[in-house]
Amino acid sequence: MFDLLTNILIWIIAIPVLIILFKAIPKDWFRLFGLVIFTALIAIIFANFRFVEDPIPKIVVDFLAFPFTLTGILLLLMFFNYTFRLKDLKIKSGEKVDNKGDSDRIATVTKELLIVLLLFAIATNNATSELFTCYLEQQGVNAVEQSYRRPVLNLTDQELAEFKRGVYDLIVVLAENPPYEPRLQAAVQLWNAADMQQKPYIILSGGRRTSYPPTKGYPCLTPPEAPPSRTKEDVRNAIASRAGTPNTGLQYDPRLETYFTNRDSTSDGLGQVDLTEADQMCASLLSLANIEQIRPFIIIEPAGRSIRTSGDEIDRLIKSMEKNKLLREDPRNSRRLLVITSPIEATRTFLSFRNQDLNASLTTATYPSDSHKNLVEECPWPIGKRFNLKPRYFLFNAESFVRSERVWTEVKELIFYTLRFWLRPPLTDERPYYPKAVPTTTTEKR
Repeated sequence: MFDLLTNILIWIIAIPVLIILFKAIPKDWFRLFGLVIFTALIAIIFANFRFVEDPIPKIVVDFLAFPFTLTGILLLLMFFNYTFRLKDLKIKSGEKVDNKGDSDRIATVTKELLIVLLLFAIATNNATSELFTCYLEQQGVNAVEQSYRRPVLNLTDQELAEFKRGVYDLIVVLAENPPYEPRLQAAVQLWNAADMQQKPYIILSGGRRTSYPPTKGYPCLTPPEAPPSRTKEDVRNAIASRAGTPNTGLQYDPRLETYFTNRDSTSDGLGQVDLTEADQMCASLLSLANIEQIRPFIIIEPAGRSIRTSGDEIDRLIKSMEKNKLLREDPRNSRRLLVITSPIEATRTFLSFRNQDLNASLTTATYPSDSHKNLVEECPWPIGKRFNLKPRYFLFNAESFVRSERVWTEVKELIFYTLRFWLRPPLTDERPYYPKAVPTTTTEKR
């Protein structure tokens, strides 16, 4: 309570001070400051600065990028109208008074306000927001189909046979845009369905820091030592099993590389690391799988904080594991990856991974309530094949606005990735490729 009252008092003092400073600072300074902020934001958008993904810079960038969100655009248009266009508005009465200039300003504000209301109505309408979502999901279906096509001439007979059977070396689960539990469920299903002699490794990629305590701990949220019942050696074996002990540890974690490359190293220097979403996914995967045999097949990738950086880090991680003899070397770069993501991000994931020369196929997984099982039957026309007017299409709600905002965010990401030359069009390719063989996965209901 004391902290709350202190913060309220600080704001009571700070607000008048900020207002006084705002009035005292010359307007030219604001123009210069705005130019600097805009230039910095453009540089951050088009340059691959890794520090931007750190917690504090990320908050600053999100704050600066707020005007480019759907909510920010609507609020900015309203603020601009009422702050600048209606400033110093004076309507006088009388027969000889000319109010034409002020009347034109009011007419302009009225038109722009109608535009704001129209955009808001489109974003909150059930029909339009669902149509936007269905369009991206349809593009995701096309991306999944395209990801299973391979140049037949570039495949050996064994590779073609294994590709037809759906054999993969690595299953990649991305933490981009939670919830990721459906993706973990799909990974478990695919791992269980694989041949016992060719079980794929599961890469869990998520580099954003955890937002709840503790921020530090052992990989995969492994319980810490608790002498005398649980020693540091027990923790070491749960993370990277020592030589001569049962293999109950993880397959690899670059944060503790020494313990995976040298199984005889002592556990004295074993320390806690910064926990990320990859550790959360690892713990969730083990709770979902309920089979201890899957733990030695888990690879943690704790640095990728976006689809693009996940691809870079996965490529780097694979090369590191090959160098340390933890994975067989593949000079032809034909290692088969199956990437599990959400339907909305499927197009960006496929195009970005293809641009990074990763031999990746794609599948999507989400909660049944968050996506459409049958786009043709469930989506509005023209994505759907029938023109059905459902009563809910005439209603508006906040959930529809959230869906529209997410679609707008993904469209912006596609534009940014394209301008950064991270996407290599086209999405489709009509050359003689091996046709699609899309594996089907199901998810549990919430």
